[in-house]
Amino acid sequence: MGIATSIFYVVLGAAALVAGGEALVRGAKKIAEKMKISPLVVGLTVVACCTSAPEMAVSFSAALQATPENPGVADVALGNVVGSNICNVFLILGVCALIRPLSASRQMVKRENPSMIAVSLATLLLAVCCVRPDGTHCLPRWAGALLLAGFVFYEWRTVRQAKRDEAAATGEKSEETATSVEPTAARTRSAALEWAVAFGAVALGLAFLVVGAKLFVGGAVTIARTVGVSEMAIGLTLVALGTSLPELTVSAIATLRGDTDVAVGNVVGSNVCNILLILGGTVLLVPGGMGISARSLCVDLPIMLGAAVLCGWFCFTGHKIQRWEGAVFVAAQLAYSVYLVQFAG
Repeated sequence: MGIATSIFYVVLGAAALVAGGEALVRGAKKIAEKMKISPLVVGLTVVACCTSAPEMAVSFSAALQATPENPGVADVALGNVVGSNICNVFLILGVCALIRPLSASRQMVKRENPSMIAVSLATLLLAVCCVRPDGTHCLPRWAGALLLAGFVFYEWRTVRQAKRDEAAATGEKSEETATSVEPTAARTRSAALEWAVAFGAVALGLAFLVVGAKLFVGGAVTIARTVGVSEMAIGLTLVALGTSLPELTVSAIATLRGDTDVAVGNVVGSNVCNILLILGGTVLLVPGGMGISARSLCVDLPIMLGAAVLCGWFCFTGHKIQRWEGAVFVAAQLAYSVYLVQFAG
């Protein structure tokens, strides 16, 4: 595969990822609306998981291509997750805050941001503490299982606590005020059609994501080998940015519409999902667990943790991310990108 063909595959794969992510998000949001889930819960769970689907497709695809003889392909998966989380905070929240100051709810400040910081710290500590006999650091398969268990707990706790908060805020509705409307045949058919369209959009989105991920990973790895740039650097930049486009699109649109809960919840929930679900699942798929390079251990993972801490601090001060704080985020993303281009190859 030549360099021109590889670039074409990357562009085509990115387009398929964005199209698939958009279709999947639209379908998932429609399902969430019909289930009467609050905007913050939608952002933290449904939208976050859906917009993380490109990261999942790329990372799982890269992990499945890894072999004991060629474990380097898994570097794309790790770089994708870490780079995407950094990009989500610095670039996406930064751009959205520049558009409009982002308000942070009490739940976001007290529970969700600390959760993002905790899982980022746990990942770094696992990578530091788990050492192979040859002295290299790694994330063993049991660590992947632990992260996946954490994802299940996080999703369960988020939905359960959100329902409690909503019940406390609104109170129990009296049965006497509820009006019962007998569904007509036309209304039933219309509702069934809406459900079918929503699930169809999700299925179509997933199909685009699978194809796009295969094209994107194949092209990115070939480019890395051809021009002499490490696969880890490609994962941290090109792959991470490409798979973050759905989050950027959804958060920017939500910000323009004034739904800042969805915008911030999408980023925080997506970062938690990236670490617990995607990285955890990827570690389970890589033969012998995932190796961690010294540079990732000393630079990329700490920067991911720093981004989470900075996001939590900005949300805590005034329960809002101001425009100047958004500018700090964007400047940090630019500085990190320059570092990668200069030193990560």
